[in-house]
Amino acid sequence: MKLSKRLKDQRSGAIEGLPLQLLIMVIIAGVVIVILLGWLAPWQKSVDLHTITVAPNSIYKDVSTTVTITAWDTKDNTLSGVLITVEGCDVGILTNTTDSDGKCTFELEPHIPGTSGQITVTARYTGTLETVKTTTIIVS
Repeated sequence: MKLSKRLKDQRSGAIEGLPLQLLIMVIIAGVVIVILLGWLAPWQKSVDLHTITVAPNSIYKDVSTTVTITAWDTKDNTLSGVLITVEGCDVGILTNTTDSDGKCTFELEPHIPGTSGQITVTARYTGTLETVKTTTIIVS
């Protein structure tokens, strides 16, 4: 048998086998993706701290004001169990935890020597990871 005839036969066999190999690789890749998504499914159910809101976000010095802080999760629902710390403008270091509605309140009476200041609000939550969010309350 001539060399050109043998090479021609080998080429046609390789072309016929290639789609089968590709099909097997696609099936294996599909199975691997399904397994990976199955492992990641519990992460979709967990929530983390996304944002905190403060109302009011501006208060007056030497006036007692009730401030409400609300914690929101990554699915835009309120989040309970968030540790909130408030400090600055001579109010001390106050801590509270958000309730089942994702809210906590503080009675603040800031004292500042000048015309303006800031009270720092820090929220700390351990979900998938420990998350810390910070915002401020303006005192004037």
